[in-house]
Amino acid sequence: MNILIKATARAVAAGILCAIVSAVPMARAATSAAKPAITGAAVTNTAPCDRACLHDIAETYLTAMLAHAPSKAPLALNARYTENGVNLSLPDGLWRTLDKLGTYRLYVADPQERMIAFLAKGLENGAPVLIGTRLRVINHQITEMESVVGRLSSTTGGALLGTAPKDLSIDGEPRPQFLGDVPVAARRTPEQLAAIVNGYFTGLEGNTGDKPPAFAADCHRLENETPTTNVPVPQGAQPGAANMPCAKAFGLGYYHEDTRLRNRRILAVDVERGLVCASVFFDHDATVRSYKLKDGREAKARNTGPWTWMIQEYFEVNAAGKISQVEAVLLSVPYGTRPGWVTGTHLPSPQAKLDHFREY
Repeated sequence: MNILIKATARAVAAGILCAIVSAVPMARAATSAAKPAITGAAVTNTAPCDRACLHDIAETYLTAMLAHAPSKAPLALNARYTENGVNLSLPDGLWRTLDKLGTYRLYVADPQERMIAFLAKGLENGAPVLIGTRLRVINHQITEMESVVGRLSSTTGGALLGTAPKDLSIDGEPRPQFLGDVPVAARRTPEQLAAIVNGYFTGLEGNTGDKPPAFAADCHRLENETPTTNVPVPQGAQPGAANMPCAKAFGLGYYHEDTRLRNRRILAVDVERGLVCASVFFDHDATVRSYKLKDGREAKARNTGPWTWMIQEYFEVNAAGKISQVEAVLLSVPYGTRPGWVTGTHLPSPQAKLDHFREY
């Protein structure tokens, strides 16, 4: 029997709730690993905040960031902000350098857990930037701000593989699959949606093609705005993982050098739309130099030293329970970097357990 441990912001160590989960054990924790979001009196949630309320607070937050004015956001006393895993006092980091916000918003609203996660796009000193953020809202005040900022200009090394899409736009809407409601009869619980997403991570960890995730036929994935599936094959070129549908690339074992996917945390779940926002760290220990794909071809790793991706990832699970759309913001961080937060539903990494890696 798997166990769900849920620790609230009021009693992380003491409030334990057990429930049966169909696929994976999960641990819920509502404060940061380094320090509580609020000091002093215990925080209680006496003012409900529904989806519309959470959206409004997120927009107010972004407006305040664009104005470089934390006082214009509904921040609680001692609210904590991290940018790419680093604690910053406001205004600092993107709070000082954002100079334009686009219209793009991908929201994952989770009133039950008092969370909202969003992916927004803007310009930082004229260069494109992706803003992946989780906010915790207590009594209509923001107590936690966890941002992964993808700086797509190669001048800071933030762009995936050193490049950014030539047609990048900070405006527009998410793909239609992200925006539609799941029929009521087909909706899944947060635990079920988390288990589906964890299947994606487990299928990637040491990927051999033997544990394919539940992918929809229309599955498409973007990482830092770069398509990593379904890309047309250039004339005369050999197809690679980015040219294939999600299921085919996973099934061939293309991602075998992703040796450890750990610190898997579900940050927010929107049951009505089948959306999940997750945080995860992809370790590559550089011991895998080459490997055979399922079709007999050989793949070779490029990086010669250990490295880690810090990722905030947005999933759409369709009415059939299949992963349809994936959008991620990520950056390279020192090998073995930890998140600095424990907030969220913790999902197990089999390889981290084998490696005795201390995740939190």
